[in-house]
Amino acid sequence: IGTYKKARFSINLKANNGQIYLHVDFRPSHTTVLNSATPHWGSEVRDSYPTFSSGKEFKITIMVDDDSYRFFFNDELRSKKFPFRKSTDGVAYLQLFGGGNGLKINKINMPGDKKHELYVNREAFHEKISELKETIRNKIAGKTLSAVMDYANSTEGSLDLFKLELLKKVRSSGNILNIDNQEISWLLNNQEAIEMFMTSGDILNNNWRKAVEIFTEIIKQDPEAKEGLKLRLAVATGLTFAYPVHSQAIWSNLIDGIERYHQFVKWAKEKLFFTPFYQGTAWHLRYIVGSWQTNEELVWARKNILKDYKNEDKVADVTHKMIKYKLYNDDGVSVHSGAPYYYNKPITLEAYHKIGAVCGGISRFAVGMAQAHGVPALMVGQPGHCAYIWYRKGQWVIGNDISGWSKSDTHSYIQYSWKRKAPFFPAMDNAQKNLNNYRLSEKLRLAARFSDPRDKFEVIEAASSICPQNYAVWQEMELALEEPTLPRDVVHQALINELTSIRKANLKKKNVVLEKPISSDCNKGSANRISDQYSSHWGCGNTVATFTIDLVQPCSIEEIKINWWGWSKASVYSIYAADNTGSFTEVKTQKDEEVKGWFNHWSTIKGWSGKAYKLKMVMKEGKLDPWGYKQYFGIRKFQVFGFEHDHLVNVALKKPSTATAINDGNDSTIWKPTKDNSKVEIDLQKLTFAENVVVRKTGGSNGRILVEGGIGSEITSKDGSSGEVTFEKLINKALLEFDGEDFKVKEISILGRSYSVK
Repeated sequence: IGTYKKARFSINLKANNGQIYLHVDFRPSHTTVLNSATPHWGSEVRDSYPTFSSGKEFKITIMVDDDSYRFFFNDELRSKKFPFRKSTDGVAYLQLFGGGNGLKINKINMPGDKKHELYVNREAFHEKISELKETIRNKIAGKTLSAVMDYANSTEGSLDLFKLELLKKVRSSGNILNIDNQEISWLLNNQEAIEMFMTSGDILNNNWRKAVEIFTEIIKQDPEAKEGLKLRLAVATGLTFAYPVHSQAIWSNLIDGIERYHQFVKWAKEKLFFTPFYQGTAWHLRYIVGSWQTNEELVWARKNILKDYKNEDKVADVTHKMIKYKLYNDDGVSVHSGAPYYYNKPITLEAYHKIGAVCGGISRFAVGMAQAHGVPALMVGQPGHCAYIWYRKGQWVIGNDISGWSKSDTHSYIQYSWKRKAPFFPAMDNAQKNLNNYRLSEKLRLAARFSDPRDKFEVIEAASSICPQNYAVWQEMELALEEPTLPRDVVHQALINELTSIRKANLKKKNVVLEKPISSDCNKGSANRISDQYSSHWGCGNTVATFTIDLVQPCSIEEIKINWWGWSKASVYSIYAADNTGSFTEVKTQKDEEVKGWFNHWSTIKGWSGKAYKLKMVMKEGKLDPWGYKQYFGIRKFQVFGFEHDHLVNVALKKPSTATAINDGNDSTIWKPTKDNSKVEIDLQKLTFAENVVVRKTGGSNGRILVEGGIGSEITSKDGSSGEVTFEKLINKALLEFDGEDFKVKEISILGRSYSVK
């Protein structure tokens, strides 16, 4: 029942998976379109447009008949009916979409065993959004960064900002909430609950209404779920089961989130889980409670795990002991046949254990085993392969791996935050480890939307400093930098401290080959295992083997350490380093190594002078492994310790200057300083780390060069009497002053690295 004002609007009967079982689209002065999307749009049925009267109340009734939907307008039956394309049993809720221009929906009734919702004045939801926007705008617009941070840090600010964000997310999918509902009202007005709800990751289909429904039903059934572990588990369940969670055993079956919550509460009381379950945030718990395994399977997992692996540091890796890698089952049926491989029975953890599997089943078993014991885990996809990641010793690690983190994506049907790439899990984990900072960072990100355009960057930059791992902040930083009224010097000054700390971190000695591109001429698919951080090995059955690592940027090498696999060590090898032209030179051989042990032993090689851009190792005269894999060479770890350096370029070349002859790249153009004209200013345009300044001159040898560089009004100085000055500062402009008139300047080069900011 509503009050009409000319506007297009539609009514949808929807399932929890987002499919539209019935779509009724009222198009003013034209027609009424009936359709469904299960999941794709079908053929339309068109009816005439009802006679609405502006400002007068109308009533639309949908009747579920034996085989179709029938419609009444103001209690009069319409001529068209719409056939069932799916059973009405799947309908979970009614959705109203559109209807701007003052159209009001006054009452909605859903009878029978469906959920009953009654909204007296649907506008209350939208008015609340408008009210919150106005409140936040008054608190933030035109205010100093300090005032904005004080507001975001307050209970009032936290509730306002996160409440608005949740309501907007619900509205963005065409839904509303009954904000007067007791449980929903509690969520919206409890600081810890709503902060947790809004900082525990994204929802795959953006169905925030469903997440709220599941969460509020849990706290209705279990009032103790309003704090502590139960609150974290309730939030995790609501967010996770807002998107369908399938049973791996029978994929068409869905796991019930609320029932899963109660079962996990029972198991938690019985102390059946390892420490990560009890200490994890709501975000971590999502990757436990969202297990694809049925409750019965999780019980089986705890009963049948091998004793030596029944601890939180080894639980997932039991998969390699309990699952046989088999392309064919015992009756010769291929694993690629799907269900027949498992004899057309449910594909349970027990089935994997008894029958076997390939990479997908091996990884699913690992994930299920971890989750059954309260350890976060999930599937990841790699090119032509399935792997898994799990939470071990306080960090995400990758198992059953062949391609490394950089080529791993979250598996289909699994929720993720920010981006699908697997490395975003460690990023979110780092944010969750400092939860107060992450929450404040999120509140500042939301607050920045209400700041004046010139002030937006300052607020976003503060959010990024408080929690650098908050990827959503960096996405909005990009938009803030596009503001045309934002002064360049403001951006550069704000980023100096951050870039300085990054540069200091890069100057620390590190393993410079970690996560760098690597290729090999043997066992190419597993080449990343040579230099990754894990203990899985790379092996080669050739009599000669070569691998190459791209260091990405110039590196000075201090030490190389090689952990060989078994006794499959190269008796003869050479290590080559490439310069900036790509030309390789032999720098070390086996004669330079120091070896400790004889089995799984280490070789240590000292570094060399100069900078390397790539490394190559050629191995000969290996030894067949003792396990019968017919591999002559095996490497568990290849570590290269040293320092990373910048690619230095002439950042002053052809940049705006007060004497274009000195930085035009042409030695034939000359500039001569005079008593009245002894200064040159070069605008580097971007924030730049200037390592040194080189002045090529001709004429007399007298003359002192004063080099200044700065950002805005902040100036640092270096001076020297020669033609080269070591600088090592972050600047965006350079001022050079020449003392002496008996020489001419051919060209000035400022060697350094520019950063891609405003």
